[in-house]
Amino acid sequence: MKNLLYLVAIVSSFLFICCEKNCNREELKDSSIVGKWMLVETLADPGDGSGKWTAVDVQGKYFLKFNADGRLEGNSLERFGNLTRYKVLNDSSVNFIYADGREFALRYKISRDSLTITGGCIEACGSRFIRKQL
Repeated sequence: MKNLLYLVAIVSSFLFICCEKNCNREELKDSSIVGKWMLVETLADPGDGSGKWTAVDVQGKYFLKFNADGRLEGNSLERFGNLTRYKVLNDSSVNFIYADGREFALRYKISRDSLTITGGCIEACGSRFIRKQL
């Protein structure tokens, strides 16, 4: 009986560790900025702290695509100018690069299939995207 308890404990531990590793793999897959993202919300604060995230009227029309090779594509780039590339700096900052080589950093956060990009304004501002299946 004692051996059976040890065996159950070992198998349970093994299953827990395997499940945890698979969960972490899924989290890593979902945490990549690479992919196509559809704009769903924007934030623009007028300077008094009253800004709120608001849904985009033309949902599904604007998108941003981060290619694995560092190229940017999409029609959401118009609000920033002539952006052509990006470079992830760490797990919360990304550099956007203009065609002429100028760069600027913005903050980003990925939560499951949602990408939020903030910064670049004197007051609070941002864009929220959802992952679009290719």
